Amino acid sequence: MKLMTSSVHLQLILLIIEEFWSGTSGIRWLALATVADTGHIATEEKCDILVGLNKRQKRVCRKHVELMDYVKNGAKMAIEECQSQFKNRRWNCSMVDPVSVFGNVLNQGTREAAFVHAISAAGVSHAVTMGCSTGQMEQCGCDRTVKGTSSEGFEWSGCSHNVAYGNAFSEMFVDARERTKGKGAYRALMNLHNNKAGRKVTDLLITSPPASSTRGLHLDIVRVTSEEGGAGVAF
Repeated sequence: MKLMTSSVHLQLILLIIEEFWSGTSGIRWLALATVADTGHIATEEKCDILVGLNKRQKRVCRKHVELMDYVKNGAKMAIEECQSQFKNRRWNCSMVDPVSVFGNVLNQGTREAAFVHAISAAGVSHAVTMGCSTGQMEQCGCDRTVKGTSSEGFEWSGCSHNVAYGNAFSEMFVDARERTKGKGAYRALMNLHNNKAGRKVTDLLITSPPASSTRGLHLDIVRVTSEEGGAGVAF
């Protein structure tokens, strides 16, 4: 009984923290990478106590729990890349605390916010795509649509990275907060645009990886957001 009471108490604390930080950042789910107690996300029940997820994201978590460790890896990738790219700037992507991650600094429609949104969406897409390619997931696998015929008439097919699934999952999970009712229309559309820009470069990164994959991801995000009229980041 004492253990059960402690568990309920912990859940209440986490819910209070979540409500306190609601509205402060559209990418609060990045807390998955920083909360030490997150551990291995293996059960649907774990989804309900994860800090940073809104109701829609928790539903996605429960439905696709086997992919959530890859989402956590994608969040880590995004934070590490952000800190690498901004290390010599006034705002160096430093984390305020393990719950709000970057605090309120990204609430404004800045180029930094655009970059973080894009690379966060790309991080999830990339991590889930690679997870599907392991062949150990029940809900996804590699892409078997890639096929062709050689000049000698030999028909071939392969098992390529399933970028389409990774992008679709990223859209479903990452965009969930921006599609929540009550969100400011203009800001939500801007965030969704930058999320899309991040996912757009995932295919380029996986199929034609540069010498430095993270630097290549950064450059592609800047190029895509600029070409599409988004809040691109000038470096």
